[in-house]
Amino acid sequence: MKPQILRPMTQSRSAAPSRGSRAQFERRVNQLPDETRARLAKGELQAADAAFYVVKSVAGSRSQKMLRDDDNKVVGISNLSSGKLEKGSYFLLDGITLLAGVAGEGETAHDVNYTVLPDFIRNGQFELSANNTTIIDGASLELFNTAGQDVAVGHYTLDNPKMIDEQKAIELNLEWGADAPAGTFIKAILRGSVVTKA
Repeated sequence: MKPQILRPMTQSRSAAPSRGSRAQFERRVNQLPDETRARLAKGELQAADAAFYVVKSVAGSRSQKMLRDDDNKVVGISNLSSGKLEKGSYFLLDGITLLAGVAGEGETAHDVNYTVLPDFIRNGQFELSANNTTIIDGASLELFNTAGQDVAVGHYTLDNPKMIDEQKAIELNLEWGADAPAGTFIKAILRGSVVTKA
C-alpha cells in the first residue's frame, strides 16, 4: 500500500504501478523532510525524472574528481553547480552512467562521441559519496561495461538507490592505472528522480 502522502502524486495513474526510479522514490518518500512531503501531497511539488551530468578532461591523468566545488553550470559540460543540488532539491539517485571519448585535434568536449569506457579505465575503481556518507567505496569500474546487456550504454543501476539532500556535496572519484591519452574526456550522468516545482 502506498503511503498516504503520495496519493495526490499517483491517483491519476490508476492503470499500472509506478516503475523505475519513480517507484524507488515512492518507497523512500518518508526520508524527505515533513515540509517537502506536505508540499508533495498538496501538489505544489512533484517528483520528476532527472539526469545530472558533468564532463571532465582526463588527458594524461590516472584519476579524476568528477564533481568539484568549483564546477559551474555550462551547457554540454555540466548542469550542476559546485557538485551540489540546488536549495530545496532532493534527488533519489537510482543509477550512474559513465562514458568516455577522445576529441580529435582542434576539437573540444562538445565534439566528442561518448561511448563505453575503454579497458584501461574500466580496470580501475571508483567511489561515490553524498550526504557526508560513503555510498560506494573502491568498486570496480568494470560495473560500467554494458557489452552484451540490454541496458543503456555505460549505465549501472544501484541495488540500493540513495536519497541525496539539498546543498550537500556529491563526490564521484575515479582512479585507474595508466595515463589517459591526449583528448580523453569522461562524462558522468547521475540518473533518478528529483523533487521540483509542480
